[in-house]
Amino acid sequence: MAAGFGAVGLGATLAGGLLSAYGAQKEGAATQSMYNYKAQVAKINADINRQNAAWALNRGEKEAEQYGMKAAQQRGQIRANQGASGLDVNSGSAKEVQQSQEKIKDMDLSAIRENAAKVAYDYETKAYMDENQATLDTMAGSYAKEAGNIKAIGSILGTASTVSSKWQQGSSIGLWS
Repeated sequence: MAAGFGAVGLGATLAGGLLSAYGAQKEGAATQSMYNYKAQVAKINADINRQNAAWALNRGEKEAEQYGMKAAQQRGQIRANQGASGLDVNSGSAKEVQQSQEKIKDMDLSAIRENAAKVAYDYETKAYMDENQATLDTMAGSYAKEAGNIKAIGSILGTASTVSSKWQQGSSIGLWS
């Protein structure tokens, strides 16, 4: 009768160890899947940020184009008003007014483009950070799977050691004879 209980105990120890090893492997694989998912989300975010960067540059260029047309109209209006007032539009203070308006236009166009470039740069930086996060998540997933496998092997070795020790104890007291 004692031999039967001893065999059941050894069997339960062995089954528990194998189940623990299986669980460790599954845990590592599940953790890897989670990190792979996070990596894919980060890659998608990087793509979205790159699209947003391109959009910001395009938007800035359109704003600059619209402002340039408005400024050209304003310049034409200035020249027309000057001419209607009887001024020589090609010399003197009339020409200086036109030149200062042109400088202001150039500065405003530059500011519009610089702002768009900064927004695009921020998006590009975010995309780069997202790509790095994706790389880190992929690495973490690989390490989690590897850790699960190592934990499974450790569980199997620990179980084999425990079963062997119990077998020797049982043999020394005559349980298996």
